Amino acid sequence: MNYKLIAVDLDDSLLGTDLEISNRNKEALIKAMEKGVLVTIATGRMFISALRYAHQLGLDVPIITYQGGLIKNAFSKDVLYNKTLPMDICRRIIHICKEKSLHLQIYIGDEYYFEEDNKYSNMYYENIGVKGQAVGPLDKFSFDPPNKLLIIDEPDIIGKLRNEFAKIFDNQIEVTTSKPEYLEFTHKDATKGKALEYLANLKGINRENVIAIGDSYNDISMLQYAGLGVAMGNSPEYVKSHADYITGINDEDGVAQAIDKFVLERS
Repeated sequence: MNYKLIAVDLDDSLLGTDLEISNRNKEALIKAMEKGVLVTIATGRMFISALRYAHQLGLDVPIITYQGGLIKNAFSKDVLYNKTLPMDICRRIIHICKEKSLHLQIYIGDEYYFEEDNKYSNMYYENIGVKGQAVGPLDKFSFDPPNKLLIIDEPDIIGKLRNEFAKIFDNQIEVTTSKPEYLEFTHKDATKGKALEYLANLKGINRENVIAIGDSYNDISMLQYAGLGVAMGNSPEYVKSHADYITGINDEDGVAQAIDKFVLERS
């Protein structure tokens, strides 16, 4: 198959546990680009957090951020696609989080806000390298429609909350997890699958010529859309069940393994 577009997730996929792109992964992606393949990032991260990885790879292309809520060019900063959450739903989520004493973060453009610094805000900062702003009670905070809301908590609690919020909002918005500690809320049309479809259509690329690589529940929509959906070896079994191929784990250059096999055709 002549693949023309590769979309790869960052955390636990392209990135190792050290939160860096390995030399082998970088070399494989660069070799694919030299063959004329369009390579992009598809992440739940905010644009500014994903940007340094795009620059490391030399990606002068639109990158998919906020789970597909924002598609923005890595170099020109031109916005191609922007979906924000309805304010009434945001206020309802804030109210529920206040009642349950949950740590909630609000994302607008390249900024994010939360009530007060705590272990969860510190953990998040260590992971993405972008500092947020503590603004006091979120029910008193005035803000524009956000790209994303995020709850951070222990994995077992996040699992329960995901089911609760999915029932409450019943397809009004997208409710998903990108990491076991993160519960994310985006516009109903803000999924990696829909964003990847938009980008492929923009570039005149058929879905059968698209590869998507990811590891988590928020990657399922793009694994299903792509002609070749590749799940990382460290993915949950449910995510693997939606993939066409299972590659190695992120710390063993699973992204490069898949590109070597399907694009560069080398062992």
